[in-house]
Amino acid sequence: MTARARLLALTLVAGLALPACIASAAPSREPAARADDAPRTIVAARLPRGPDARIDFMQDGVIHPADGGRVSVRTPVDRDQRQLLGTSRSGWLVAVRKGYLSRVVAVRPGRAPQELRRTRTTSYGDSSIGWLLARDGRQLLATTYDRGGSTTSVQTLAGKTLASRYSGSFFTPFDADAGHVATWSENRFDRLRVVDWVPRTSRTEIAKNATWVSLRDDLVFVRTTGRLFGPTSISAPAAPAWAEPFSPLAVSPDGATAVGLRISRSSFDSPAVLDVRRMSDGRLLDSIAYGERITQDNWSLGTRHEQTAAWQGNRRFVFQLTTPRGAVLVRCDLDRACQRASDVGGDISFAHESFMWW
Repeated sequence: MTARARLLALTLVAGLALPACIASAAPSREPAARADDAPRTIVAARLPRGPDARIDFMQDGVIHPADGGRVSVRTPVDRDQRQLLGTSRSGWLVAVRKGYLSRVVAVRPGRAPQELRRTRTTSYGDSSIGWLLARDGRQLLATTYDRGGSTTSVQTLAGKTLASRYSGSFFTPFDADAGHVATWSENRFDRLRVVDWVPRTSRTEIAKNATWVSLRDDLVFVRTTGRLFGPTSISAPAAPAWAEPFSPLAVSPDGATAVGLRISRSSFDSPAVLDVRRMSDGRLLDSIAYGERITQDNWSLGTRHEQTAAWQGNRRFVFQLTTPRGAVLVRCDLDRACQRASDVGGDISFAHESFMWW
């Protein structure tokens, strides 16, 4: 069994992470969605080209900051082995890999990329690695997989290791911010639980099973039964007001709406579906079929780029759509009007996005 297969096996056992007005090409519109509607299909080539997405993203080695401009990443990499981690006091942080060697570099306009200390990692064969920058830009997490399990290490940007944890299971952290890490951990009975881990200090159980955690929003989607998950507070947990086969990717800034992945009944030959749900009652507002189908050879959306989704204000969200010509960002609003929000090119990455390189 490959590392990718083991990752999904754990996922299945566990229960499976624009203020300005858009004023350009007129978007296409469709009738409002009903809860029983089948997912609609978006053909990127038929969409009008709108303004670039007003969020931080990277494509083809160029960072597109939300406030405009472009920053080139001049570091040799293998194809698509370049991932935007976010911004920090050292500049933009980008994970890169060439051959067996991966590392993190700090990028600033007009300067040569600077490698962060102690981020060089060599991986061979069945091993893999993923990086995650804490949302406050102060800590860097590296998660490595090998045949024995997974190890997550937390370090400062200066290269000081704060803590490292090993598990015989395979998973990546949900979120990190302000010295806290939301991740999986075995309890004293060797059962996996979702915890709030403060390196060198504490581990506090958040939930028995969850599919998404946001530390800043004090929000976690916990399993109620089967493949159903619903929202509750981390600090004051209670039974979710609703539960659906839904794994969020992002919640709107006002907390009213979530966009995320539909949890399918089967992991073999299942469609990849992006759902938009109201947070108050879980009502389905939109449903979009996109990306590759989930097959035995393509186990986990979380290891690819179909998890690239974010909100641009409270009523518009953007996500990556893969086309025969390449990847493109599509921006849709809650009225189901969509337009292209980037050029077509290589894979697109957002800051603080979960990923693994195999």
